[in-house]
Amino acid sequence: MPYNFIIIITDIILIIASIAVIRMLSFSRSKKSWIMIGLALLFMATAQMLEGFNLYFGKNNEIVLNIYFILDLLVAILFTVGFFKIGKLLRDLKKLDEGRNESEKRFKVLFNNSSDEIFLADFDGNFIEVNQEAINRLGYSKDELMQKNFMDIKTPKYVPLVRKNINIILKNGQHVYETEHVAKDGTIIFLEMSSRVIDYFGRKAILTIARDITERKEIERKISSAIIETEERERKRFAADLHDGLAPLLSTIKLYTDLLKKGNLNKISPVEAMNSVDELIDKAIVTTREISNNIMPSILQDFGLPAAVKDFCTYINNTKSINIVLDTEQYKLTGPRIEETILFQSIKELVNNTLKHSQAKNIEIFLESHENQVNLYYKDDGLGFNAEEKLQQPSGLGLNNIVNKVKTINGLSLIKSKEGEGMSVLISLYVK
Repeated sequence: MPYNFIIIITDIILIIASIAVIRMLSFSRSKKSWIMIGLALLFMATAQMLEGFNLYFGKNNEIVLNIYFILDLLVAILFTVGFFKIGKLLRDLKKLDEGRNESEKRFKVLFNNSSDEIFLADFDGNFIEVNQEAINRLGYSKDELMQKNFMDIKTPKYVPLVRKNINIILKNGQHVYETEHVAKDGTIIFLEMSSRVIDYFGRKAILTIARDITERKEIERKISSAIIETEERERKRFAADLHDGLAPLLSTIKLYTDLLKKGNLNKISPVEAMNSVDELIDKAIVTTREISNNIMPSILQDFGLPAAVKDFCTYINNTKSINIVLDTEQYKLTGPRIEETILFQSIKELVNNTLKHSQAKNIEIFLESHENQVNLYYKDDGLGFNAEEKLQQPSGLGLNNIVNKVKTINGLSLIKSKEGEGMSVLISLYVK
Protein backbone atom coordinates (compact mmCIF):
# COMPACT_ATOMS: atom_id res chain seq x y z
CA MET A 1 0.00 0.00 0.00
CA PRO A 2 2.73 2.54 0.81
CA TYR A 3 4.37 1.73 -2.58
CA ASN A 4 1.14 2.43 -4.42
CA PHE A 5 0.76 5.68 -2.53
CA ILE A 6 4.30 6.77 -3.48
CA ILE A 7 3.63 5.84 -7.10
CA ILE A 8 0.43 7.95 -7.14
CA ILE A 9 2.27 10.93 -5.64
CA THR A 10 5.05 10.48 -8.22
CA ASP A 11 2.50 10.36 -11.05
CA ILE A 12 0.85 13.55 -9.82
CA ILE A 13 4.23 15.31 -9.65
CA LEU A 14 5.11 14.11 -13.16
CA ILE A 15 1.77 15.29 -14.58
CA ILE A 16 2.23 18.70 -12.89
CA ALA A 17 5.74 18.87 -14.37
CA SER A 18 4.33 18.00 -17.80
CA ILE A 19 1.76 20.80 -17.51
CA ALA A 20 4.54 23.22 -16.48
CA VAL A 21 6.57 22.18 -19.51
CA ILE A 22 3.56 22.73 -21.80
CA ARG A 23 3.07 26.23 -20.36
CA MET A 24 6.71 27.03 -21.15
CA LEU A 25 6.07 26.53 -24.86
CA SER A 26 4.55 30.00 -25.19
CA PHE A 27 7.87 31.75 -24.52
CA SER A 28 10.47 29.08 -25.21
CA ARG A 29 12.84 29.39 -28.17
CA SER A 30 13.14 25.57 -28.46
CA LYS A 31 9.57 24.30 -28.51
CA LYS A 32 10.44 20.85 -29.95
CA SER A 33 12.82 20.02 -27.11
CA TRP A 34 10.27 20.99 -24.45
CA ILE A 35 7.53 19.01 -26.24
CA MET A 36 9.82 15.97 -26.12
CA ILE A 37 10.53 16.47 -22.42
CA GLY A 38 6.83 16.98 -21.73
CA LEU A 39 5.96 13.74 -23.57
CA ALA A 40 8.76 11.94 -21.73
CA LEU A 41 7.29 13.04 -18.40
CA LEU A 42 3.79 11.90 -19.46
CA PHE A 43 5.15 8.55 -20.64
CA MET A 44 7.07 8.25 -17.37
CA ALA A 45 3.85 8.90 -15.42
CA THR A 46 2.05 6.27 -17.52
CA ALA A 47 4.84 3.77 -16.88
CA GLN A 48 4.57 4.49 -13.15
CA MET A 49 0.82 3.82 -13.33
CA LEU A 50 1.46 0.45 -15.06
CA GLU A 51 4.01 -0.45 -12.41
CA GLY A 52 1.48 0.39 -9.71
CA PHE A 53 -1.08 -1.76 -11.53
CA ASN A 54 1.22 -4.78 -11.31
CA LEU A 55 1.99 -4.11 -7.67
CA TYR A 56 -1.67 -3.66 -6.76
CA PHE A 57 -2.83 -6.88 -8.41
CA GLY A 58 0.29 -8.78 -7.39
CA LYS A 59 1.00 -10.26 -10.79
CA ASN A 60 3.14 -9.43 -13.79
CA ASN A 61 0.92 -9.08 -16.81
CA GLU A 62 3.05 -9.66 -19.94
CA ILE A 63 1.21 -7.06 -22.07
CA VAL A 64 1.51 -4.47 -19.30
CA LEU A 65 5.20 -5.23 -18.92
CA ASN A 66 5.78 -4.86 -22.69
CA ILE A 67 4.02 -1.49 -22.70
CA TYR A 68 6.03 -0.50 -19.61
CA PHE A 69 9.34 -1.31 -21.29
CA ILE A 70 8.34 0.45 -24.52
CA LEU A 71 7.34 3.55 -22.56
CA ASP A 72 10.58 3.36 -20.60
CA LEU A 73 12.53 3.25 -23.87
CA LEU A 74 10.57 6.17 -25.30
CA VAL A 75 11.20 8.16 -22.13
CA ALA A 76 14.94 7.58 -22.47
CA ILE A 77 14.92 8.54 -26.16
CA LEU A 78 12.77 11.65 -25.65
CA PHE A 79 14.84 12.83 -22.69
CA THR A 80 18.08 12.28 -24.60
CA VAL A 81 16.97 14.10 -27.76
CA GLY A 82 15.24 16.85 -25.77
CA PHE A 83 18.26 17.53 -23.58
CA PHE A 84 20.55 17.40 -26.62
CA LYS A 85 18.46 20.13 -28.30
CA ILE A 86 18.39 22.19 -25.10
CA GLY A 87 22.18 21.83 -24.90
CA LYS A 88 22.49 23.09 -28.46
CA LEU A 89 20.21 26.01 -27.61
CA LEU A 90 22.31 26.85 -24.55
CA ARG A 91 25.48 26.80 -26.68
CA ASP A 92 23.81 29.12 -29.21
CA LEU A 93 22.73 31.41 -26.40
CA LYS A 94 26.27 31.45 -25.07
CA LYS A 95 27.63 32.43 -28.50
CA LEU A 96 24.91 35.07 -28.82
CA ASP A 97 25.79 36.39 -25.39
CA GLU A 98 29.48 36.48 -26.30
CA GLY A 99 28.60 38.31 -29.53
CA ARG A 100 26.45 40.77 -27.57
CA ASN A 101 29.28 41.38 -25.13
CA GLU A 102 31.67 41.96 -28.05
CA SER A 103 29.19 44.37 -29.65
CA GLU A 104 28.82 46.20 -26.36
CA LYS A 105 32.61 46.48 -26.08
CA ARG A 106 32.85 47.86 -29.62
CA PHE A 107 30.00 50.26 -28.94
CA LYS A 108 31.70 51.49 -25.77
CA VAL A 109 34.97 51.98 -27.67
CA LEU A 110 33.20 53.98 -30.39
CA PHE A 111 31.04 55.76 -27.82
CA ASN A 112 33.96 56.91 -25.69
CA ASN A 113 36.41 57.58 -28.53
CA SER A 114 34.08 59.64 -30.72
CA SER A 115 35.29 63.14 -31.53
CA ASP A 116 31.69 64.33 -31.04
CA GLU A 117 29.90 64.71 -27.73
CA ILE A 118 27.26 62.00 -27.22
CA PHE A 119 24.41 62.24 -24.72
CA LEU A 120 21.72 59.74 -23.79
CA ALA A 121 18.82 61.37 -21.97
CA ASP A 122 15.27 60.61 -20.88
CA PHE A 123 12.24 62.52 -22.14
CA ASP A 124 12.72 65.15 -19.42
CA GLY A 125 16.28 65.88 -20.54
CA ASN A 126 17.97 64.11 -17.61
CA PHE A 127 21.23 62.43 -18.57
CA ILE A 128 21.29 58.62 -18.62
CA GLU A 129 24.73 58.26 -20.21
CA VAL A 130 27.45 60.56 -21.63
CA ASN A 131 30.66 59.76 -23.50
CA GLN A 132 34.23 60.75 -22.66
CA GLU A 133 34.31 63.61 -25.18
CA ALA A 134 31.34 65.27 -23.46
CA ILE A 135 33.11 64.90 -20.12
CA ASN A 136 36.34 66.37 -21.53
CA ARG A 137 34.68 69.31 -23.31
CA LEU A 138 32.33 70.30 -20.50
CA GLY A 139 34.93 69.83 -17.76
CA TYR A 140 32.66 67.93 -15.37
CA SER A 141 33.28 64.47 -13.95
CA LYS A 142 30.96 61.72 -15.14
CA ASP A 143 29.28 61.56 -11.74
CA GLU A 144 28.62 65.32 -11.89
CA LEU A 145 27.16 65.11 -15.40
CA MET A 146 24.95 62.16 -14.52
CA GLN A 147 23.22 64.38 -11.97
CA LYS A 148 22.46 67.07 -14.55
CA ASN A 149 19.81 67.91 -17.12
CA PHE A 150 20.30 69.48 -20.57
CA MET A 151 18.99 72.73 -19.08
CA ASP A 152 21.91 72.78 -16.64
CA ILE A 153 24.54 73.05 -19.39
CA LYS A 154 22.76 75.51 -21.73
CA THR A 155 23.42 79.23 -22.08
CA PRO A 156 20.51 81.31 -20.70
CA LYS A 157 19.00 82.05 -24.13
CA TYR A 158 18.85 78.32 -25.00
CA VAL A 159 17.44 77.04 -21.70
CA PRO A 160 13.78 77.76 -22.71
CA LEU A 161 14.31 75.86 -25.97
CA VAL A 162 15.20 72.53 -24.30
CA ARG A 163 11.58 71.50 -23.73
CA LYS A 164 10.57 72.74 -27.18
CA ASN A 165 13.31 70.69 -28.89
CA ILE A 166 12.44 67.56 -26.87
CA ASN A 167 8.80 67.89 -27.97
CA ILE A 168 9.90 68.12 -31.62
CA ILE A 169 12.10 65.02 -31.17
CA LEU A 170 9.20 63.08 -29.61
CA LYS A 171 6.83 64.20 -32.36
CA ASN A 172 9.09 63.54 -35.39
CA GLY A 173 11.36 60.86 -33.97
CA GLN A 174 14.41 63.01 -34.75
CA HIS A 175 15.54 66.63 -34.88
CA VAL A 176 18.64 68.61 -35.94
CA TYR A 177 19.20 72.01 -34.35
CA GLU A 178 21.88 74.41 -33.12
CA THR A 179 22.52 75.25 -29.48
CA GLU A 180 25.10 76.54 -27.00
CA HIS A 181 26.61 74.68 -24.03
CA VAL A 182 28.43 76.24 -21.10
CA ALA A 183 31.46 74.32 -19.79
CA LYS A 184 32.29 74.20 -16.11
CA ASP A 185 34.89 76.96 -16.59
CA GLY A 186 32.35 79.21 -18.35
CA THR A 187 33.53 78.53 -21.92
CA ILE A 188 30.68 78.70 -24.45
CA ILE A 189 30.61 75.88 -26.99
CA PHE A 190 28.55 76.23 -30.20
CA LEU A 191 27.05 72.89 -31.23
CA GLU A 192 24.91 71.27 -33.90
CA MET A 193 22.73 68.65 -32.21
CA SER A 194 21.40 65.60 -34.04
CA SER A 195 18.86 63.80 -31.82
CA ARG A 196 16.64 60.76 -32.29
CA VAL A 197 14.46 58.46 -30.19
CA ILE A 198 15.95 54.99 -29.58
CA ASP A 199 15.18 51.83 -27.58
CA TYR A 200 17.49 51.61 -24.58
CA PHE A 201 17.24 48.44 -22.49
CA GLY A 202 13.50 48.15 -22.89
CA ARG A 203 12.65 51.84 -22.60
CA LYS A 204 12.64 54.85 -24.89
CA ALA A 205 15.42 57.42 -24.66
CA ILE A 206 16.89 60.30 -26.67
CA LEU A 207 20.31 59.78 -28.26
CA THR A 208 22.03 63.06 -29.17
CA ILE A 209 25.27 63.52 -31.12
CA ALA A 210 26.62 67.04 -30.62
CA ARG A 211 29.11 68.36 -33.19
CA ASP A 212 31.27 71.36 -32.28
CA ILE A 213 30.63 74.19 -34.76
CA THR A 214 32.50 76.91 -32.86
CA GLU A 215 34.99 77.30 -35.71
CA ARG A 216 32.18 77.43 -38.28
CA LYS A 217 30.41 80.10 -36.25
CA GLU A 218 33.62 82.12 -36.12
CA ILE A 219 33.98 81.87 -39.91
CA GLU A 220 30.35 82.94 -40.33
CA ARG A 221 31.01 85.88 -38.02
CA LYS A 222 34.04 86.91 -40.08
CA ILE A 223 32.02 86.59 -43.30
CA SER A 224 29.24 88.73 -41.83
CA SER A 225 31.80 91.32 -40.72
CA ALA A 226 33.37 91.31 -44.18
CA ILE A 227 29.95 91.76 -45.80
CA ILE A 228 29.17 94.67 -43.50
CA GLU A 229 32.57 96.24 -44.24
CA THR A 230 32.01 95.75 -47.97
CA GLU A 231 28.56 97.32 -47.78
CA GLU A 232 29.98 100.20 -45.76
CA ARG A 233 32.70 100.70 -48.36
CA GLU A 234 30.08 100.67 -51.13
CA ARG A 235 28.00 103.24 -49.26
CA LYS A 236 31.05 105.49 -48.88
CA ARG A 237 31.85 105.12 -52.58
CA PHE A 238 28.25 105.90 -53.48
CA ALA A 239 28.32 108.95 -51.21
CA ALA A 240 31.61 110.08 -52.77
CA ASP A 241 30.15 109.66 -56.29
CA LEU A 242 27.18 111.78 -55.35
CA HIS A 243 29.32 114.38 -53.58
CA ASP A 244 32.04 114.65 -56.22
CA GLY A 245 30.04 114.00 -59.37
CA LEU A 246 26.40 115.01 -59.01
CA ALA A 247 26.49 117.59 -56.21
CA PRO A 248 28.73 120.15 -58.04
CA LEU A 249 26.49 119.96 -61.12
CA LEU A 250 23.35 120.55 -59.08
CA SER A 251 25.02 123.39 -57.16
CA THR A 252 26.00 125.09 -60.44
CA ILE A 253 22.47 124.65 -61.83
CA LYS A 254 21.14 126.24 -58.62
CA LEU A 255 23.57 129.15 -59.10
CA TYR A 256 22.31 129.82 -62.66
CA THR A 257 18.65 129.58 -61.66
CA ASP A 258 19.24 132.05 -58.81
CA LEU A 259 20.82 134.49 -61.27
CA LEU A 260 17.84 134.11 -63.62
CA LYS A 261 15.35 134.68 -60.79
CA LYS A 262 17.15 137.80 -59.54
CA GLY A 263 17.86 139.08 -63.04
CA ASN A 264 21.45 139.75 -62.04
CA LEU A 265 22.99 138.91 -65.44
CA ASN A 266 25.72 141.52 -65.95
CA LYS A 267 28.22 139.23 -67.73
CA ILE A 268 25.91 136.65 -69.31
CA SER A 269 22.67 136.79 -71.22
CA PRO A 270 19.54 134.85 -70.14
CA VAL A 271 19.83 132.67 -73.27
CA GLU A 272 23.43 131.74 -72.41
CA ALA A 273 22.40 131.02 -68.84
CA MET A 274 19.57 128.74 -69.99
CA ASN A 275 21.90 126.93 -72.42
CA SER A 276 24.38 126.36 -69.57
CA VAL A 277 21.59 125.02 -67.34
CA ASP A 278 20.55 122.60 -70.12
CA GLU A 279 24.11 121.35 -70.52
CA LEU A 280 24.51 120.91 -66.77
CA ILE A 281 21.21 119.00 -66.54
CA ASP A 282 22.35 116.69 -69.35
CA LYS A 283 25.62 116.08 -67.48
CA ALA A 284 23.70 115.46 -64.27
CA ILE A 285 21.54 112.88 -66.05
CA VAL A 286 24.62 111.12 -67.45
CA THR A 287 26.32 111.19 -64.04
CA THR A 288 23.21 109.80 -62.36
CA ARG A 289 23.06 107.01 -64.92
CA GLU A 290 26.73 106.17 -64.34
CA ILE A 291 26.24 106.06 -60.57
CA SER A 292 23.15 103.89 -61.02
CA ASN A 293 24.99 101.53 -63.35
CA ASN A 294 27.80 101.17 -60.82
CA ILE A 295 25.26 100.08 -58.22
CA MET A 296 23.10 97.88 -60.45
CA PRO A 297 23.69 98.02 -64.22
CA SER A 298 20.40 98.09 -66.11
CA ILE A 299 21.90 95.92 -68.84
CA LEU A 300 22.47 93.18 -66.23
CA GLN A 301 18.83 93.23 -65.20
CA ASP A 302 17.46 93.59 -68.73
CA PHE A 303 19.78 91.32 -70.76
CA GLY A 304 21.63 89.10 -68.27
CA LEU A 305 25.18 88.46 -67.17
CA PRO A 306 26.87 87.73 -70.54
CA ALA A 307 25.61 90.99 -72.06
CA ALA A 308 26.64 93.02 -68.99
CA VAL A 309 30.13 91.48 -68.90
CA LYS A 310 30.54 91.99 -72.67
CA ASP A 311 29.51 95.65 -72.37
CA PHE A 312 31.96 96.19 -69.50
CA CYS A 313 34.83 94.43 -71.30
CA THR A 314 34.15 96.41 -74.50
CA TYR A 315 34.40 99.64 -72.51
CA ILE A 316 37.76 98.52 -71.04
CA ASN A 317 39.10 97.30 -74.41
CA ASN A 318 38.23 100.66 -75.97
CA THR A 319 40.68 102.35 -73.59
CA LYS A 320 43.53 100.35 -75.28
CA SER A 321 45.08 99.84 -71.80
CA ILE A 322 44.66 96.06 -71.85
CA ASN A 323 43.24 93.31 -74.07
CA ILE A 324 40.34 91.29 -72.64
CA VAL A 325 39.27 88.04 -74.35
CA LEU A 326 35.76 87.07 -73.26
CA ASP A 327 33.98 83.73 -73.89
CA THR A 328 30.37 83.37 -72.70
CA GLU A 329 29.13 80.95 -75.37
CA GLN A 330 28.70 78.14 -72.81
CA TYR A 331 26.60 80.26 -70.44
CA LYS A 332 22.92 79.38 -70.95
CA LEU A 333 21.13 80.64 -67.84
CA THR A 334 18.47 83.31 -68.21
CA GLY A 335 16.56 85.52 -65.80
CA PRO A 336 17.87 87.90 -63.08
CA ARG A 337 19.60 86.26 -60.09
CA ILE A 338 21.52 87.53 -57.09
CA GLU A 339 24.29 85.11 -58.15
CA GLU A 340 24.69 86.99 -61.45
CA THR A 341 24.99 90.30 -59.61
CA ILE A 342 27.77 88.94 -57.39
CA LEU A 343 29.57 87.37 -60.36
CA PHE A 344 29.41 90.65 -62.29
CA GLN A 345 30.75 92.55 -59.27
CA SER A 346 33.52 89.97 -58.92
CA ILE A 347 34.54 90.32 -62.57
CA LYS A 348 34.70 94.10 -62.26
CA GLU A 349 36.73 93.80 -59.04
CA LEU A 350 39.16 91.35 -60.69
CA VAL A 351 39.61 93.55 -63.76
CA ASN A 352 40.19 96.63 -61.59
CA ASN A 353 42.77 94.72 -59.51
CA THR A 354 44.57 93.65 -62.69
CA LEU A 355 44.58 97.21 -64.08
CA LYS A 356 45.84 98.74 -60.82
CA HIS A 357 48.40 96.24 -59.64
CA SER A 358 49.46 93.62 -62.19
CA GLN A 359 50.83 95.48 -65.24
CA ALA A 360 49.19 92.75 -67.30
CA LYS A 361 48.69 93.01 -71.04
CA ASN A 362 46.03 90.36 -71.46
CA ILE A 363 42.99 89.05 -69.53
CA GLU A 364 40.99 85.91 -70.31
CA ILE A 365 37.45 85.47 -68.96
CA PHE A 366 35.51 82.26 -69.50
CA LEU A 367 31.93 81.93 -68.25
CA GLU A 368 29.96 78.66 -68.48
CA SER A 369 26.90 76.98 -66.99
CA HIS A 370 25.89 73.31 -66.67
CA GLU A 371 22.30 72.87 -65.51
CA ASN A 372 22.38 74.67 -62.11
CA GLN A 373 26.15 75.04 -61.84
CA VAL A 374 28.05 78.15 -62.94
CA ASN A 375 31.83 78.38 -63.39
CA LEU A 376 33.80 81.58 -63.90
CA TYR A 377 37.44 81.33 -64.95
CA TYR A 378 39.60 84.46 -64.90
CA LYS A 379 43.29 84.74 -65.86
CA ASP A 380 45.77 87.55 -66.42
CA ASP A 381 49.47 87.57 -67.45
CA GLY A 382 50.56 90.16 -64.92
CA LEU A 383 53.33 90.31 -62.32
CA GLY A 384 51.62 87.89 -59.99
CA PHE A 385 51.92 87.77 -56.20
CA ASN A 386 51.92 85.42 -53.23
CA ALA A 387 48.20 84.58 -53.14
CA GLU A 388 48.21 82.89 -49.74
CA GLU A 389 50.01 85.81 -48.13
CA LYS A 390 47.77 88.44 -49.75
CA LEU A 391 44.58 86.65 -48.71
CA GLN A 392 45.76 86.72 -45.10
CA GLN A 393 46.03 90.51 -45.21
CA PRO A 394 42.96 92.68 -44.39
CA SER A 395 43.22 94.57 -47.67
CA GLY A 396 44.08 91.58 -49.86
CA LEU A 397 43.90 93.57 -53.13
CA GLY A 398 40.11 93.33 -52.90
CA LEU A 399 40.30 89.56 -53.33
CA ASN A 400 38.91 89.00 -49.84
CA ASN A 401 35.81 90.94 -50.87
CA ILE A 402 35.31 88.56 -53.78
CA VAL A 403 35.85 85.46 -51.62
CA ASN A 404 33.44 86.67 -48.96
CA LYS A 405 30.76 87.71 -51.45
CA VAL A 406 30.93 84.31 -53.15
CA LYS A 407 30.67 82.57 -49.76
CA THR A 408 27.39 84.39 -49.07
CA ILE A 409 25.81 82.43 -51.93
CA ASN A 410 27.52 79.15 -50.92
CA GLY A 411 30.01 79.39 -53.75
CA LEU A 412 33.65 78.31 -53.91
CA SER A 413 36.58 80.55 -54.85
CA LEU A 414 40.04 79.29 -55.80
CA ILE A 415 42.73 81.94 -56.32
CA LYS A 416 46.19 80.98 -57.61
CA SER A 417 49.13 83.29 -58.23
CA LYS A 418 52.90 83.34 -57.98
CA GLU A 419 55.31 86.17 -58.55
CA GLY A 420 56.01 86.43 -62.28
CA GLU A 421 53.26 83.96 -63.24
CA GLY A 422 50.14 86.13 -63.31
CA MET A 423 46.89 85.29 -61.54
CA SER A 424 44.10 82.78 -62.14
CA VAL A 425 40.75 82.62 -60.36
CA LEU A 426 38.07 79.94 -60.45
CA ILE A 427 34.63 80.69 -58.99
CA SER A 428 32.12 77.84 -58.90
CA LEU A 429 28.60 77.96 -57.51
CA TYR A 430 25.11 76.51 -57.75
CA VAL A 431 22.16 78.70 -58.67
CA LYS A 432 18.49 78.14 -57.85
